[in-house]
Amino acid sequence: MPYAARMKLSAIGLAAVLGCGGTHAATPAEPKPADTTGATGTAAAVPGDSTYAPLDVGADYLTYRKFTDAPFLSAAHGNRWVDVYVNPIGADVYTTTDDIPVGTIVVKTSWIDAGGAPGTEPGPIFVMEKRAPGYAPDHGDWYMAIHWATAPKSFGGPLYWRGTSPKVEYCYDCHDGYDRGLGGLVPSSQLPR
Repeated sequence: MPYAARMKLSAIGLAAVLGCGGTHAATPAEPKPADTTGATGTAAAVPGDSTYAPLDVGADYLTYRKFTDAPFLSAAHGNRWVDVYVNPIGADVYTTTDDIPVGTIVVKTSWIDAGGAPGTEPGPIFVMEKRAPGYAPDHGDWYMAIHWATAPKSFGGPLYWRGTSPKVEYCYDCHDGYDRGLGGLVPSSQLPR
């Protein structure tokens, strides 16, 4: 995709994500199920799908290793406070320079900023899954998703942007450029406040 087109999509995605807020609570009644299975056997959406459904990839993130000792403010995630969880497949190499194994799932939960501290209002859940070669070769074969159960009506209500939906271009624009190139994730207590 040409740079100008990617930047336009990025700006649209950025505007949408910066306005996002979400929850980790139960989803509305009778959500649609995921449509296909991902490379690692986990559920995934039809390419380009934005239909709301329960979180499928990474839904069990509370069983993963938590890499943050407290939420940290992330400008790239809409100026929200985030925590990072990584499943057992990739947890041991996540903060190293080793290759990330297929099947690794990274989940970032978020909270809306409340005057320079994490508020009580949850924000979106951000998900990455390392897929088998060929899934998204221009993006390191990463599946991306943004799950937002309580999106305001101005955004159309609950949303779940995932897979190859053009709405996840925002994720790729950032992650393609710097993922793991910053020397690994440090405990949030060591980050500047």
